[in-house]
Amino acid sequence: MKTSTYLSILGILGIAFGIAFLVAASTMLPMYGLPTEPSNLLQMRYFGATLASFGVFAWLLRNTNDVSAQRGALLAGAVVNALGVAVSLWGLFDKVLGPLGWSSVVIYAVLLLGSLYCLAAAKASAP
Repeated sequence: MKTSTYLSILGILGIAFGIAFLVAASTMLPMYGLPTEPSNLLQMRYFGATLASFGVFAWLLRNTNDVSAQRGALLAGAVVNALGVAVSLWGLFDKVLGPLGWSSVVIYAVLLLGSLYCLAAAKASAP
């Protein structure tokens, strides 16, 4: 997979989920087994804003020829997604998240693998 394709996918997912968490926090929280208390709604919206921002960041970098900028985005994506896997598992094992939390683990893990793959491919093709 080309880095530009991966960054496009990362951007689209980040923007889509970010907007969903921003606009429909009261719908999204119960899907994950979380109560819709005002503090949870606010936290979900902060999360949505961060996710959407990261998605825009990835989307804007998708077509750059600056290898160091793409490497930075891939490294950031690897860190964000590794932490996402860890936090999602933590929430599941602490029984804070409902069964839909496993979808977060899978999404974060696939995106983590994508970042690592693109980093390895870029390193292998470097002169």
